[in-house]
Amino acid sequence: MNFPSRRSFVRMLVALLLLAVNLRLAVTSAAALLTLLIGDGALTPQAAVLVPALPTAMFAIAGVFTPWLSRRLGAGSAVSWAMVILIAGLLLRSIPHPIAIVAGTAFATAGIAVVNVLMPALVRAAAGTRIRAVTTAYTTLMSLAAALGAAAAVPSALLLGSSSLGLGMWALPAMLALVVWMLVARSADVNGAMASRASDSGRPLPAGTWALTGFFALQALSSYVLMGWLPTIAIDAGIDPTRAGMLLAIVMLLSIPAAIAAVSVSHSVVGVRVGVVVVGITSIAGMLGFWLAPTLAPEVWAGLLGIGSAAFPLALALIARAGSSAADTARVSGVAQGVGYAIATLGPLGAGAWHGLGGDWGAVLAVLVVGAALQAAIGLALAAPGRRRSDAFPTPPSTTTVPV
Repeated sequence: MNFPSRRSFVRMLVALLLLAVNLRLAVTSAAALLTLLIGDGALTPQAAVLVPALPTAMFAIAGVFTPWLSRRLGAGSAVSWAMVILIAGLLLRSIPHPIAIVAGTAFATAGIAVVNVLMPALVRAAAGTRIRAVTTAYTTLMSLAAALGAAAAVPSALLLGSSSLGLGMWALPAMLALVVWMLVARSADVNGAMASRASDSGRPLPAGTWALTGFFALQALSSYVLMGWLPTIAIDAGIDPTRAGMLLAIVMLLSIPAAIAAVSVSHSVVGVRVGVVVVGITSIAGMLGFWLAPTLAPEVWAGLLGIGSAAFPLALALIARAGSSAADTARVSGVAQGVGYAIATLGPLGAGAWHGLGGDWGAVLAVLVVGAALQAAIGLALAAPGRRRSDAFPTPPSTTTVPV
């Protein structure tokens, strides 16, 4: 994207950050409200199993179709339509009926999914050599908004007198983001920047794509099991619903400084190795805490999981650097997120089905512990000392941008 002035660049940055605010709100607010929705009759236990699984399923589908959609409509229009679908889904979820809530969740997360896939490429096209700073900013806001959704969902629903309205209220920030995006994208060459190498779609994928996909899949599986079911796990252990929602908020809040640290070290092989070890150890420790002693120090376990969730921004930072152009980044992002989320869907869906059959949460947490260990092993292999630096850590091309 070419920005004739600093003001134009700042406007695009604000638009991207407003989009980022909406990329987790629909997920964490639903997780915090699952128990209340069932209690109010707005969801059946069977339908409740689907709600945490839909995000990863939609993200997987989007990973396959979003690159095509971007070429067909243009990246700017694809994002605009995705936000319209997100808003429609959130409004639909305000209807207290299982079909409306499940369908609304499908629509909302489908819209989020398209923006998810395009965001690393949009950041690369907009930021140029400032990828690290912009990635840090948008992942930080995304985590902060996710924490807000988890913490405020139950109190807001109680204030509104309706658990389903507690879901639908998050359409408001999405509307704001859509308006700002449409105003800003119209004046920036978003489509040109993203389509400049559309012909590259037939080329082999950049080296390191499949290792990134495996890493992304495992972190997504763990993240969405916890994002979808952690409040329920805590409630089943005897923790108050409001406090249980706050535990998920703690995970999201602690992920912010962890994300900043992860992005800051992702430019080097040594930094990535340190990052994957730290997120692996803290993830395993937090899961073991909720498994073996859930009521002893749940805030501590949640904090550890928050640090462990830095695997997500670490993966995004690596994806944003993949290949030699924004178009390459979009292709890698599509594969990593499409295949990764397809695998990750088994996590929240399997966890919900197991719980619905009367299974103990300990078995689910044990599987997550194994997954975290495997994730760390793949991350270490990705950053192996003998690996050519250009395979996994290509240097973004010099791009003329307005200084931030």
